[in-house]
Amino acid sequence: MTIRDCPVGCPVRLDDAALDDAARLRMCEIGLRPGAVVRVVQCAAFGGRVIACGHQRFALDAATAAALRGTQLTAA
Repeated sequence: MTIRDCPVGCPVRLDDAALDDAARLRMCEIGLRPGAVVRVVQCAAFGGRVIACGHQRFALDAATAAALRGTQLTAA
């Protein structure tokens, strides 16, 4: 499942990112790496998403949200 497919409030463990090397490195630098648990907090216009990773929030465009793949976790 991709981040773009996740409903609001859904916790997801990131598995992979179908991004070029520079974008993948930047995602890792800000904490969005395989194994990180994120939560979709808002659906933005045109397919974008706002996600939470710990106490940080990140806005993703539709293409990046579709490139981040993860496993849905059960809500706590």
